[in-house]
Amino acid sequence: MSLIFRLCGRSRRGMLLISAVLLIGVAGPASAAGIATLVHARQDHFRMLGRTAKSLREQMWRSAPDWSIVARDAGQIQSLAKALPTWFPAGSGKGHGVKTKARAVIWTEPKAFAQAAQLLLNRAQDLTQAATSHNVRALRVRERALGQACGSCHRHFRARRSWW
Repeated sequence: MSLIFRLCGRSRRGMLLISAVLLIGVAGPASAAGIATLVHARQDHFRMLGRTAKSLREQMWRSAPDWSIVARDAGQIQSLAKALPTWFPAGSGKGHGVKTKARAVIWTEPKAFAQAAQLLLNRAQDLTQAATSHNVRALRVRERALGQACGSCHRHFRARRSWW
């Protein structure tokens, strides 16, 4: 339960989204509205991950980082990375009237997706360890490795933007 609070930031909207994801995950996505809720929750989680990574980068490049913020952000990234595989239940892809950039390969190649998610979690754990060491250079190296893990997943499992 504490993971749920950390993921949603204790906001009412976040709790509703997490509850909907859990409920639909148990009952199965029965409707387009249920799938829309899943996709929107997933998008909110990715936005949170992006905001947290940005906050961490801002601290990393300061002359005197606030190590409590660095530790908090690294822990948040690790929590989100751990939960990431649950954001893609079967049937939550395209074709239900909801815009999503998730490619079908997520569900057709579950082992590859699980490996990519595990790599992200490993890199997030490395980042958390670097944050506790208060070594800015190590933190920057680990953050770069985390970014590469994110990018490799985006290249394989996320649709590219179309300008047309």
